[in-house]
Amino acid sequence: MKHYKLFSVLLLVAAITFTGCKSEDSPTEPSTPSGSSNASGQPLPKMDGSNGVLATIQYEMAAPVPGFPAIQMQMAFASLAEGADAGAVSVNSNSIATMKTGGKTYYMAPNPSNPTATLSGVNFNGSAHTWTVAGGNGVSAINGSVNSPTNFTLSAPVKDAAVSKNGFQATWSGGTSSKVFVVISQVSNGKTFSKEALSDNGNYSFTSSDLSGISGQALLQVVKYNYNKVSSGGKDYYLIAEIVKSVNVTVN
Repeated sequence: MKHYKLFSVLLLVAAITFTGCKSEDSPTEPSTPSGSSNASGQPLPKMDGSNGVLATIQYEMAAPVPGFPAIQMQMAFASLAEGADAGAVSVNSNSIATMKTGGKTYYMAPNPSNPTATLSGVNFNGSAHTWTVAGGNGVSAINGSVNSPTNFTLSAPVKDAAVSKNGFQATWSGGTSSKVFVVISQVSNGKTFSKEALSDNGNYSFTSSDLSGISGQALLQVVKYNYNKVSSGGKDYYLIAEIVKSVNVTVN
């Protein structure tokens, strides 16, 4: 029952569409091709020229009930060749189930059909997350690894804090080689600002321009991520390991 409630929270977050500001073209700072969809319900960095994304995600959000510990869970997600069924997919020997929607196939654990699924041996402590894809429907076999980021603390703003529409600073424990992705989304209409491929210096100052059109209740997310590009069959795939910290704020 506990896992079902956690997954329900993820489904609620999935209702918000995450879009990003395109960064300058750079082979070390990828971005997602237009038209690519993200059915994970979590913010993922955009990847240029990618034929697919395979991601391990640790998600944490303050509990909605005061005094309870933060909600934390891990998930795995893959989308290959814009929704192709590429055969068996696994990460660290965990088989990832398929989820079919809108004529497309995604891989996700946990997922709505199995909300209690867990990942064994997938740790977010700098260790390797190793993916294997059997291949099929235009996707060649894939084998590769990415090292996870390490856990961190989002120190400000705190849960339910009021932040100024004229600008505010988000701070976290930084100083690693991981990249950082910040997202703020208005709850009522999904209006979103994001900035990715930031250095992990421990803070980002949102400006009034960043917050234009965002007011009232909003969801702030700070994401630390590592990635690795793997080529197979003449196409590029990105392996991503990320930690997402989320907090509700009020922009006024």
